[in-house]
Amino acid sequence: MSRFMNYAIQLAQMVNGQTGINPPVGSVVVKEGRIVGLGAHLMKGDKHAEVQALDMAGIQAEGATIYVSLEPCTHHGSTHPCVNKIIEFGIKKVIYAVKDTTLVTKGDDILKEAGIDVEFQFNEAAADLYKDFFTAKRNQIPELTVKVSSSLDGKQATDFDESKWITNKQVKEDVYKLRHEHDAVLTGRRTVEADNPLYTTRVPDGKHPIRIILTKSGELDFEQQLFKDTASEIWIYTENKKLKNDENHIKVIYMKDCDTTEILKDLYQRGIGKLLVETGPSTTSQFLQSHHLDELILYLAPKLIGGSGKHQFFKTDEVIDLPEATQFEIVDSKLINQNIKLKLRKK
Repeated sequence: MSRFMNYAIQLAQMVNGQTGINPPVGSVVVKEGRIVGLGAHLMKGDKHAEVQALDMAGIQAEGATIYVSLEPCTHHGSTHPCVNKIIEFGIKKVIYAVKDTTLVTKGDDILKEAGIDVEFQFNEAAADLYKDFFTAKRNQIPELTVKVSSSLDGKQATDFDESKWITNKQVKEDVYKLRHEHDAVLTGRRTVEADNPLYTTRVPDGKHPIRIILTKSGELDFEQQLFKDTASEIWIYTENKKLKNDENHIKVIYMKDCDTTEILKDLYQRGIGKLLVETGPSTTSQFLQSHHLDELILYLAPKLIGGSGKHQFFKTDEVIDLPEATQFEIVDSKLINQNIKLKLRKK
């Protein structure tokens, strides 16, 4: 695998989580062994990575090779097709790492007809980057990650509602990074009421996610610190028509039925491409049972809390037979100062 393709993929990875419902893409223009242009898609509606790289390369792009993490687009959206720009700048060869399976495209044919050599150079790291994006785009639902911090016996709090701190400070810092990588973080009314959280990203130059609250009843205390904080917008999904708030950073979204799938579809239409669920047992269990779950991030503290299971992070109304239990596979694990971080995906 060319080091130039690796650079393009690294650029895409760097902007992952800030492009909304668009894919994170990186691009590198190379001429006579020298990099003459670099580009990344920075945000929805902005120039695509190929255009950024070509604009930087300028006249040096003529006769050069362009490396792209994702197949160049041929469709008209908020920007013009990238294949047109590639042809216009006189590129000699295009190499890309992943085919866009969500589009019916003849990009290869268009480029070849213009006399440009095209090579599909599969890269597993790039494929992993786009796998959930493709599913989200096909279903018109955000990439969905559920995050849980708990004791070894799965408790998010004691039976007396004590939850600070089950996991350690280093885990909290890792969660801040996780928020930075998502467009929005979702929680429930009870968590807001019990913990009085902010859900911001307290890392240098971190991106604050949009904060989303689910409350069918609409029973909220707007004096809590979350609602006073203007670091990012707050969207409230409710079945209560009477719930109102006039603050500019607070948006109340009424739905007749706050169904999980319908909320996810609405979020996607509003530009949320990556959603992090960070909440208490009831809402966590709701999303863990969703068919749309992509990833579960589980932080485990080496503690046994015991008690009745009141705050067990996963609960169902019915007892599930073992053969029917949801199966996960561990795709990554990490030790964070005696706390364990597990990244899991449904089998």
